[in-house]
Amino acid sequence: MKAESIVRSLRKSYVDTQKASPQTVVDRQWMTKYMRNKFIFFGLKKPLRVGADKLVLDEYKAQLQNRSVLLQLLPLLWEQDEREFQHFGGEVARKYRQELLGKTELEFNEAIDCIHHLITTRSWWDTIDMLASNVVGYFVKQRPKLGIAVMDKWKKDDNIWLRRTAILHQLNYKGDTNQAWLFDCCKLQAHETEFFIQKAIGWALREYAKTNPSAVRKFVTQNKQKLSRLSTREAMKHL
Repeated sequence: MKAESIVRSLRKSYVDTQKASPQTVVDRQWMTKYMRNKFIFFGLKKPLRVGADKLVLDEYKAQLQNRSVLLQLLPLLWEQDEREFQHFGGEVARKYRQELLGKTELEFNEAIDCIHHLITTRSWWDTIDMLASNVVGYFVKQRPKLGIAVMDKWKKDDNIWLRRTAILHQLNYKGDTNQAWLFDCCKLQAHETEFFIQKAIGWALREYAKTNPSAVRKFVTQNKQKLSRLSTREAMKHL
């Protein structure tokens, strides 16, 4: 199975890189503590991890352009204990998002189901945020009718990471942002006490403020009693 071969090669690349850099022992302990002991690491800081990833990305470039391989590989990467595998998976999903998305409604549904699984498995902000803006946002922009229907479901889901993804999926849209949808989503989530939701609201509004500061300022002012202090502070950070 090609996906399993890719995972084996990636593990070897990480282990070899780890052995060549004694500092990873210290970095592994720091990373684990920083992520609240939720995950274990090889201890590869980004430059080392990117180098190890590149060896595998280059070796399997042709296979990674195959949708069936991507759909098998991504969940398999999320099954691995070490967090670096999920970071690699996020980069693969971003790099090959066009191939993953496909062209038909069926392929869209397969792709979004795959990403749904990744978002709701081994969930934490580091994987959610890379998938929300770089992958889900791309899917919705390319297939707006299908994508917005999914976001309408996710913004009401019991899973906080799906809700956070819905809030953040337009993060890179700039002038293409669906302002009405964003503001409605933020109002819907405004009562949330969950830190990661409050932060996401503020972040999404702050990013959109770079494109339309007056609209964000007006929205925050009108909803001052609904929005949390954290959301308000983040939204108004540069206004």
